[in-house]
Amino acid sequence: MRGFTSKPLHRQRGQSMTEYLIILPSLLLLVLGVIQFALIYQAKASLNYATFMGARQGALNNAKITSIIGGVVGGMTPFFMRTSNAPFLDDMAKARMIAAIEVSNPNTAKVEIISPTAVAFDAYSQLSNTGDIPNDNLMFRDSSVLKDGMSIQDANLLKIRVTYCVKLMVPFVDRVIYALSTGIASVKNMTQESYWVSSTETIPNICSVMNGSYASARQQVNALTGAMPAGVSLTDSGLTDSDIKQLSQQFPTTPVLNWNVGGMRIPITAEAIVRMQSPVRF
Repeated sequence: MRGFTSKPLHRQRGQSMTEYLIILPSLLLLVLGVIQFALIYQAKASLNYATFMGARQGALNNAKITSIIGGVVGGMTPFFMRTSNAPFLDDMAKARMIAAIEVSNPNTAKVEIISPTAVAFDAYSQLSNTGDIPNDNLMFRDSSVLKDGMSIQDANLLKIRVTYCVKLMVPFVDRVIYALSTGIASVKNMTQESYWVSSTETIPNICSVMNGSYASARQQVNALTGAMPAGVSLTDSGLTDSDIKQLSQQFPTTPVLNWNVGGMRIPITAEAIVRMQSPVRF
C-alpha cells in the first residue's frame, strides 16, 4: 500500500511551482494595470477641473483662446506638483511651467472652442456695433432665430473641449495599454525596437505623434550600438557628447525642470460649458 500511494505524490512534485509560474504574469499584469488606471483616473479628474477653469476664464475674457489656455494651465498645475526640499513656491512655479509646456505643446494637448461656432459668431456679431455677440438682455431676445443650429442664447454658452495626452508611467503595462489604444498588432510589435516604429500604429491619434517623433533617433542609437565592435563605445563614432545625450534618451528632458516631455501617451478628453460673462470676440 505504501508503494501504491507514494507514486502519485511523486508525480505531483513541482505542480505548485508550475501553477505559480502560470498565474504570476497574469497577476502582475492585473496589479500593474490597476496602478496605471488609477493614475489615469487621477489625470482625468485633474483635466475635468482644468477644463472648467479654462471655460471660466474664457467666459470672463471674451472667449479668448489665450485666456482659456491660461485657465487650463492653472487648473493642471496641481497635477504636476512634486514634493521636495525646495520651498513650496519653487515647487509651484516649476509645476506651473511644466503645465504650460504640456498644455501649449500641440503634441501633448489640444484646446478647442466647440461653441459658439464661427458661423454663429459671424451671424450674430452683425447685431452689434462692436463686432461681437451681444451679451445683454438675453431674456428678451428672440430665441426662435437659429444660426448654425443655435439661438443667440445658445451662442452665449461657451463650450470647450480639452484633449490631453496622459503619460503612461507603469512599466510593461504602458506598452500594453498604448498598443490597445493605437491598434498595434502582432506580438513582435510589443517587444524591443519594432514596437517603436511609428508605421505600426494602425489607429494613430494626437498622442501617437509624440511617440513617433523620436522613433528615428532611437533607431539610430540602436543601429550605432549594434554596429560597434567589441570594446568600442559611441564616443568613438564621431558624435559629440551632446549628440550622444540627445540620442541616448527617448526624449530630451526639459532643462531646470527635470521634466521628460516624451513617453508613451494616450488621449483623455474633458468638456465644460459656462455662460459667457462678457461678449464673445473671436
